[in-house]
Amino acid sequence: MKFEICCKITDAKEYNQFCCFENSIYTLRISKNFKYWYYDLCDLIDFYADTNISLKLDVCEKDIKLARKLYGSHKYNEPVLREYESKVMTHSTTFDNSLKIIKENAIKSWNILNEENKDWEKCPIGSLLGDIEDFSNYVMLSLFAQNNEIITASRQKNKIDIDVNQKYTAGARFYLDAEKLAKDRLLLRDGEHIKVKNSIFLDKYLIWYATAERVGTEKITTPKMFFENSNKAFLNLFSEYKK
Repeated sequence: MKFEICCKITDAKEYNQFCCFENSIYTLRISKNFKYWYYDLCDLIDFYADTNISLKLDVCEKDIKLARKLYGSHKYNEPVLREYESKVMTHSTTFDNSLKIIKENAIKSWNILNEENKDWEKCPIGSLLGDIEDFSNYVMLSLFAQNNEIITASRQKNKIDIDVNQKYTAGARFYLDAEKLAKDRLLLRDGEHIKVKNSIFLDKYLIWYATAERVGTEKITTPKMFFENSNKAFLNLFSEYKK
């Protein structure tokens, strides 16, 4: 199956990025009001140039030339972190899935899990946003300050819900060494996501993981509470990651 992605550059002030499904095409809008917009645009172009996914650019030549000038010699898989990237990146999942991750010593992409277990989820939660199938070949990561617990909460409801104060059952939040992942050229940037192909092995890249029990909070909580309490507990244990 052939996939297509569209990218548009905007001047929006209400978002840095915004993904949607327009005219039957998965579309990423990148705002030039975001300080590092040029990274996202050039990463997007270069990443998909190395794939069989068609990229449709709704971007003027002037913006592409400016982005390339600012981007310089950077690469989407460069072995160092950028100024806006945290040394620790996270991946959140449900508690049941976390038990499997710990047992198998690996965080695996949705497609690998689906191949290993035919009774796995019917579809990834991102499909409700129009995500293309290729995204499921990767483990998606978030920066330390990003609350990706809303993904876990949405997964439990099987619908997208971005309310950080909704009630949900806390799962697990994995804290990974982003510098090592980058150094080993596993860290990939596609303009929208920071991700790793196939699997991340815990024995090499895991720093720590949070659960309700480890953090000392109630299992029934909110994405906001679990996110904040987990990050606080992590920094108390690993003060070297404090800025």
